[in-house]
Amino acid sequence: MTKNVTLRRPKLLDLDQLLLWENNLDNSLFSDNPIFYTKEQIKEFLNSDQDIFLDRQIRFIIDSSGFPVGCVDLFKYDMVNSRAGVGIFIDEKFRNMGIATKALSLLKSICIKDYFISNLHVNILHTNKASIQLFERAGFTKNGVKENWIRTENSILDVWFFQCFL
Repeated sequence: MTKNVTLRRPKLLDLDQLLLWENNLDNSLFSDNPIFYTKEQIKEFLNSDQDIFLDRQIRFIIDSSGFPVGCVDLFKYDMVNSRAGVGIFIDEKFRNMGIATKALSLLKSICIKDYFISNLHVNILHTNKASIQLFERAGFTKNGVKENWIRTENSILDVWFFQCFL
């Protein structure tokens, strides 16, 4: 499945899939911005220029064999300091297939070539072992802890800060 992994800009055809992913309650714990989007809001996003230099963020759809299986975002783009945050989501049906690893590799190449980014960072819940392993495999190293950072129904969780220098 990982042979044909590509990154592309979102299209209007992705509207329904993005709506499902963005509004899935199971994913809200992993987002810095857990809000629900309307179809109109997603459509407006898809019709926008999506210019990282103006918006300080950009999204790519992860395709595997021509089928959208997830997305990867760059956010808090800082052109002066050559850095950006990374967020990645893989649809549950396509996890543990190496797709996320390949997508991060492609994203790192895009960061260097198109956006002159030399420093990527990511915040990961300390309980999210799969994500920690993914980013460590991709060359990220743990650089800090944000203690008692995310409140859940039953507890307050730490977030680990990882960086990768390109």
